[in-house]
Amino acid sequence: MTWTLNRWSPRMGGMATTKDRQLVEQWRSIQDAYFRTSCALDRVLDAKFNIGLNEFEILDLVAENEQPHCRMKELGERTPMSQSAVSKVVDRLEKAGLLTRLSCADDRRSLFLELTEAGRTLYAAAAVEHRNLLKENLG
Repeated sequence: MTWTLNRWSPRMGGMATTKDRQLVEQWRSIQDAYFRTSCALDRVLDAKFNIGLNEFEILDLVAENEQPHCRMKELGERTPMSQSAVSKVVDRLEKAGLLTRLSCADDRRSLFLELTEAGRTLYAAAAVEHRNLLKENLG
């Protein structure tokens, strides 16, 4: 594939169609909004709460769970992070005293996650900042 200004040529042949260029511009717009917003969120969450965006997202998912406990497996299904990344973030949050892991009495292979009191307090304040930044950047 060769690239030239305003068009691309797979195997030295075709030109990009108008639809192709529109899709590329749409993709770039989505990327721009994502990167701008995620960087702003990461900076504020780190500066004010000493957590990153990934840590906040896990706290957010656990907090929004309708049950008193959130299954670790369900958490992995609700985030684009890999299971390994989720486990590492959960480890950091547990070490920081923001959530706890609980064994499931019915299924010893399952683990539940629950916010600690410190986790609920931090999450309540961080969620306000998070939502404000979303409104500022995307609303």
